[in-house]
Amino acid sequence: MGKRWVMTYEGAPGACRVTGARTLEVGQTLEIGREGELALGVSVPSGAVSRNAVAITVNQHGWEVTIGNRNGAVLHPWGQAPELAAPRGTVNWPLVAVRMLPDSEVSQHWVLIEADDLPVTPAGAVAAATLTQTDRVEPPGRLPPAERQALLTVFGAQLSWPPAHPAEPLLLKQAASREGISISGMQDRLKSALARAMRLGQSRVVPLTDPSYLYVLVRAGYLDPPSDFPHRPASVPGEHR
Repeated sequence: MGKRWVMTYEGAPGACRVTGARTLEVGQTLEIGREGELALGVSVPSGAVSRNAVAITVNQHGWEVTIGNRNGAVLHPWGQAPELAAPRGTVNWPLVAVRMLPDSEVSQHWVLIEADDLPVTPAGAVAAATLTQTDRVEPPGRLPPAERQALLTVFGAQLSWPPAHPAEPLLLKQAASREGISISGMQDRLKSALARAMRLGQSRVVPLTDPSYLYVLVRAGYLDPPSDFPHRPASVPGEHR
């Protein structure tokens, strides 16, 4: 089994940094909060973070996430839509961030949970999800490089890791200028990507800057999670080697 990382990630919006880290093995649980085994809301002070804000347990296929933060939290699975965290749930996804509520214009408080050995699986980011017949359909061919690059450019904020909040897609004009192509050329590439998502179960046609079809393509394995993690510390207390 690869490493499973749990890190606190805090600071001003857009300028957060890792303030603590642990590695875990299957079966281990870590309590995180102002008085947790891993401190959150201490290096970057915040009384809005509960003493025991979240507990992370590693299982064979992902994570069990128990929210104790009195103000709640939001789950940010990589490449998927953020969602309000349930009090307790299972998340089978390689990269997940837990953002503590309430939001602040001064500081944000996150927990990053990262697995080096978990694949992206259909519906895996949703706790207790059930696969539909559409989820089992084979992807309709590989994503051409031009379509892939268009998605990476327009939805760079949605695909960033560690995540950013808020995360807004680029305007088509901005994305086209960045890639050195016409707006119509950018539209054509994204329309083709949207058509692929529709064949995979995207429920409706949406604007080309709506990330809902991106999430479908990610779940189908068209875009790989990041493999470079410069935010991870070189060593952590209690690390298993």
